[in-house]
Amino acid sequence: MRLPFAYLNYLVPDAKALEAVLNRRAAAGWALQWLFGGLAFFRRTERTDLRYCVELRTPKKDPDELGEPDQDYLDLCEDAGWALADQTAAFRIFAAKPGTDPLPLQTDSALDYEEHWKAALREARRSALGLPLLLAVQLLLRQLFPRGVFHWWEVFLSAGSMVLLFLLAAALAWELGYFAFLGRFRRRCRRAAEAGEDLPVPRPWAARLRGLAEGLWLPLLALAVVLSLLPDLGGGRINAVTYPGDEYPLVRAEDLGFPRSDSGYLLWEGTGLLRHGEAITFSKEGTVRSAYYSCRWEWLAERVANDLLQEEHDDKALHFHDPIALSPAAGLGLTHCWLYDGGGWQSLLFRLGNVVVSVEGPVDFTDPAILSAVLKRIDQEV
Repeated sequence: MRLPFAYLNYLVPDAKALEAVLNRRAAAGWALQWLFGGLAFFRRTERTDLRYCVELRTPKKDPDELGEPDQDYLDLCEDAGWALADQTAAFRIFAAKPGTDPLPLQTDSALDYEEHWKAALREARRSALGLPLLLAVQLLLRQLFPRGVFHWWEVFLSAGSMVLLFLLAAALAWELGYFAFLGRFRRRCRRAAEAGEDLPVPRPWAARLRGLAEGLWLPLLALAVVLSLLPDLGGGRINAVTYPGDEYPLVRAEDLGFPRSDSGYLLWEGTGLLRHGEAITFSKEGTVRSAYYSCRWEWLAERVANDLLQEEHDDKALHFHDPIALSPAAGLGLTHCWLYDGGGWQSLLFRLGNVVVSVEGPVDFTDPAILSAVLKRIDQEV
């Protein structure tokens, strides 16, 4: 049993596919009541002669640019046996008048293509490039006017950001694929018009799939943007001006032999793919800053370590010090280790398997006792 409503979101090239759906429902005793936003509502009818014709809306038939069709054209359609049933942003839907056998509204495929399909398909291709062009402009602006440093792997720190990235990539692939399809379909229409043949009609399943994809990707993308801006409630995220607790593998001032501090900053965030922590504690001798990254894969840890190493001497990055250049420190007994000695202040960066650690403070990390305290702290279970 058919329901009185249906999701009939069809795109410009699928006008005749929509027409076929409406005619099938009319044959089953359903008349279109209205169509809005892809949602169609039907009412029962006893008519057996009900048929529909779907036309593309064009500026030529909307001369006032207000969405109202040319009345002279509607009068011609009435004379041919067609009454305007409804219209959308892309289509105008005509229904056969009761007791009539209406004539086809378009009998010349070449004229139909030149007056309607050519311009409509060209405009649809332009619209399909909207998202790709927007992303290209964003990337260009980021290159021309850099604001800080962003690493692609930071996406793994938020489940919402990962969902957003996936949907954005899917939407980009869809729009580029749709753009390519429109180009092929337009060429098919042109060849059919030149040969005097009927214009091609897309496959019903493909038309439904295109309409569903176009109707869903934008709301899903908007939802993903909202989720990416919200805190990951289930991820145990902490971002507060508070003293870091002992349960985090973050080096603090007292771990390096300084008096315990009652003030500091703690950040703890991430997902099962990448976990990141950061702590800042204060002492009379100076500030101790510690960063911790636990990666799902070792290749990701290698990339994180390399990017952090490059970031240290990047003047566009946010530092708590002037840009510095760390050098390999082979004498510390760590395979992947880099050190900067500023004379009374040092910065240490190292990688142990899937874990990357950065520690900065007024200490000597070449001191075995200090290095042992650092390694002991990062072994702390969360």
